[in-house]
Amino acid sequence: MEDDLQRSAIEDQIANFGQTPIQIFRKKHPRRGPPIPIAHPLYFAPGSINLTSIVSSTSYPSSSVLYVHILDSNIVIINQGITLSVKMWLTTQLQSGGNFTFSGSQDPFFGVGSDILSSRKIGSPLAESVELGAQCFATMQTPSENFLISCGNWENSFQVISLNDGRMVQSIRQHKDVVSCVAVTSDGSVLATGSFDTTVMVWEVRGRNAEKKFRTAQMEFPRKDCVIVETPFHILCGHDDIITCLFVSMELDIVISGSKDGTCIFHTLREGRYVRSLRHPNNCALSKLVASQHGRIVFYADDDLSLHLYSINGKHLASSESNGRLNCVELSRCGEFLVCAGDQGQIVVRSMNSLEVIKKYNGIGKIITSLTVTPEECFLAGTKDGSLLVYSIENPQQRLGNVPRNFKSKHSVAG
Repeated sequence: MEDDLQRSAIEDQIANFGQTPIQIFRKKHPRRGPPIPIAHPLYFAPGSINLTSIVSSTSYPSSSVLYVHILDSNIVIINQGITLSVKMWLTTQLQSGGNFTFSGSQDPFFGVGSDILSSRKIGSPLAESVELGAQCFATMQTPSENFLISCGNWENSFQVISLNDGRMVQSIRQHKDVVSCVAVTSDGSVLATGSFDTTVMVWEVRGRNAEKKFRTAQMEFPRKDCVIVETPFHILCGHDDIITCLFVSMELDIVISGSKDGTCIFHTLREGRYVRSLRHPNNCALSKLVASQHGRIVFYADDDLSLHLYSINGKHLASSESNGRLNCVELSRCGEFLVCAGDQGQIVVRSMNSLEVIKKYNGIGKIITSLTVTPEECFLAGTKDGSLLVYSIENPQQRLGNVPRNFKSKHSVAG
């Protein structure tokens, strides 16, 4: 290069900005991964959630899905006739290893995979008076294994069933009548059961540090092979009819029980002390009960198809008509949204601050009998004919374009 000025400029450019090499890599560049789905789509972009796939929940046709829940990336399904099956819940991280198909026009980012535990009958014969539903089942996670809690059988017991192989590992009979509903704390350390005998019993789960909090000198030491200590540490009274629904929370230190007599009674979890009672405004039997970690309680009655919202201090905040029988009333994982479904075959999302309808998701014209909200805020809905409907994010590129105006200010969590 003869021009000194040009040579000096190029040397400065190389010194400051580098030089393009002829070749960097000797193998192909790895493929770009899938887009990351929207975090908290119910809050930021409810319009991004769509019905993306329909799969059969069991090999037996027309077997209604009574209970569906996600635990440890597994889908736990209970069908009519008390048959248990466990399938994989496929997320963006797991889809590289699954063999499954979807019916959507675009590839969804969540779905139902193959069987982990094939369909099998569990439990004892049911009592004739029991209307079996999601309230009769709960999942429980321990450090060593995952379990299903099942009730409603004729022998007045509730049963602990292993989700690894479907075997019954424990059967506990302390109630004087049929056990009608069960509930577990979010950390899996405490279990509550309600019964036709009008009482609520609260139980310790071994290996979850609950024993140190609740153990008393009068209680027998648990057997080494039991999952749940077979003597309840609280027996809670106050209802005059069948216990129909339960909620138990370690964080709020509360046990809430709903009854066919229309009452909703609060007890403290640690001491078993009575706190307060609420009564349905029309004295209807309570069918469903949910409570959020923010201290908002909603109960629903089939008799008048009404939803009622209360604070944990007993203040009535809102009421709303459901416009159809609800078979499922669930909370989103963040606790800010109430997700309902039932005979109308659609999923309705409401605010937990006002019961205002936020979004309606159409189904396929079939009655929805069970529902769960996944950690990713997708929906898994079971139908009366045995189908599983997967509502998930279909297009992660869609960001905040669908956010309703003033959505955040209207539906933010109250202090």
